[in-house]
Amino acid sequence: MLIDAHAHIHEYADGLTEAINQINQHRILTLAVSMDVPSYLRTIEIARSCTYLIPTFGIHPWKAEQYKENLYELDGYLKQTPLIGEAGLDFHWVEDKELYPGQIAVFEYECSWSQRLSKPTNLHTKGAEREVLKTLQRFNISKSINHWYSGPLSLIESYLAIGCYFTVGVEILTSGTIQKIAEVIPIDRLLLETDNPGGYEWVGKEIGMPAVLLEILAKVSKIKRMGTVELENKLSENWSDFVKGNQQIDRSKGIVPGNEQIAR
Repeated sequence: MLIDAHAHIHEYADGLTEAINQINQHRILTLAVSMDVPSYLRTIEIARSCTYLIPTFGIHPWKAEQYKENLYELDGYLKQTPLIGEAGLDFHWVEDKELYPGQIAVFEYECSWSQRLSKPTNLHTKGAEREVLKTLQRFNISKSINHWYSGPLSLIESYLAIGCYFTVGVEILTSGTIQKIAEVIPIDRLLLETDNPGGYEWVGKEIGMPAVLLEILAKVSKIKRMGTVELENKLSENWSDFVKGNQQIDRSKGIVPGNEQIAR
């Protein structure tokens, strides 16, 4: 089975029907991350029509300012989600340093729940790779996905040491930097992602659709010098290792039981 370890299914508009068709056609188990509460509720709604979608809750650092004063309102969602994400820090695209304390407060709160309930995190680290690493170490977060990592190669080993997996996505099709990162990441800690629908558009192409994962798979297979089937099987094995022991993920259906209570 193909796994897309990071996508924003809630961001599709007119292309949603085609996106769901492609997910079903290619059997792409999709970790559908959120940005905030409304996007999470929308993701849950969409997931009811597609068994390959796993909706997850997190507050993206771009949205942290809206929630920094009302952290306890997030508790119900953090308890229910099988994985916390998208969560993290962004000191690159967010240039206003006055917003950084709010980001840190929200991320630390999410990490406290991750620690308390042993829930993995799906991380945004752009421009704050060292700060995110230190936070994970301080909260003893033992399992995470580092989404679209583009930071220093020197930090990869430290992330690996605390149980981090890394995704590579659409930028690997055009970027030598990301290709080098893919070379360095051990094969047993690698996952693929699309960051659809915006990721593919960001690299200068059209709105991203799920089938672009096949292009990413082909590119990574060349970098890792593996056949695409062999690589797909290894990535599926990696995913199984990552979710092992997480009882909230129903891997046979790709849904999260119990979300109806929050989504009502």
